[in-house]
Amino acid sequence: MLKKSALKAVAVAALVGMLSIFASERAFAALGTDVVGQSAITSFSAMLELLPSPPVADEDEGVWVLSSPDGAASFWWRKSASESRAYDVYLCFDVEPFVNAGLNLDKLPMEMKMMLDDRGRLMIGSKLSNKPLEYKGEITPLSSFEQIVKLDREAVGYHSALDHYGVTVSEGSIFEWAKDTSKNDKDIVFVLNPSVFIDAGVDPAKVEGWVFAPVPVEDANGRKYEAEKFLKPFDLGKR
Repeated sequence: MLKKSALKAVAVAALVGMLSIFASERAFAALGTDVVGQSAITSFSAMLELLPSPPVADEDEGVWVLSSPDGAASFWWRKSASESRAYDVYLCFDVEPFVNAGLNLDKLPMEMKMMLDDRGRLMIGSKLSNKPLEYKGEITPLSSFEQIVKLDREAVGYHSALDHYGVTVSEGSIFEWAKDTSKNDKDIVFVLNPSVFIDAGVDPAKVEGWVFAPVPVEDANGRKYEAEKFLKPFDLGKR
């Protein structure tokens, strides 16, 4: 029988093999605005249908909140325009696993410390364009995502290796979903850039609930290299 450490190594190796996904650190591979954008919308819609719980509206923040099946992470995206909102797209996640792995909150950048809420959640993200949102009909999680594709196309991209689409929420941190969940067992993946956490004292191998692994990436000039990431993938089930 394999020891626990050996089993973990096998699982991580398998996940890394599947998660050769990052075409670039900021923008994703550009394969054509119409094809990628429209397919991203179609697959996002299909992914929403598979979630155990549908996204909910946070009316105070003016965003939609898509929670992971384990409740430990969520993806937020704007529902309405707001100049006062800190970000328009977020990754929100429980900070306790990182604290337990050595995170010194005082060593985080000030802008990150300010995004730690009273529920023990840390948020990272970015502002999108200030272009006016142009809804036609009901405002839904899907129609709000369509606004990102229409107005902030550079934030949405495609990873051919895993057949995933994704929204970049900050440098190296992404929310991803499968183009075709019937052919993919990583239906959604929360991805964090680990550098700021490691700099603040985290032992990446000890963060419970996240896989820490090197994954292939490509810079703006097409040069390939490996970058380490925190990954939280979920299989939403097959139909």
